[in-house]
Amino acid sequence: MMFTTNNLFIDTSVLIENVKGNKKGFLLSLLQGKTLSCFINETVVSEFMFHFLKLNGNASPQSSQSSGKIPLIIKLSDDYHLIRLFHFLPSDGSLTTLVPSLMATYNLLPNDAIILATCKIHGITKLASHDGDFTIPCQKEGIELLTQN
Repeated sequence: MMFTTNNLFIDTSVLIENVKGNKKGFLLSLLQGKTLSCFINETVVSEFMFHFLKLNGNASPQSSQSSGKIPLIIKLSDDYHLIRLFHFLPSDGSLTTLVPSLMATYNLLPNDAIILATCKIHGITKLASHDGDFTIPCQKEGIELLTQN
């Protein structure tokens, strides 16, 4: 895959599918893009770590927490290091206005609205995701949605 813009936001779905062993080629092609800078935010970190606990703990993250197994899960699997491959984008106070607006306009859940708002705030015009909820919002907001079926 060849991309023309340098900034790309990586949605949690791309990371999770990679850890599950699905669609690994898609993430690899994004990471091999010599001119790409790939970004995530705290929402992606939170969602990814939540799914990481679920996938590697063979239980709900809450069950892993109550049984004291989170340290063991972290120790036994290093898949969580995947998030270290990306540049981190901080959020700012403009999310408090933009997120509710995006939620209302596109019927988005909060985390998806935060991701879309982060792209808009930081001028990122490409979003890699396997989440179909981004299709119309990305079209309307001028953000190219990159996905692999």
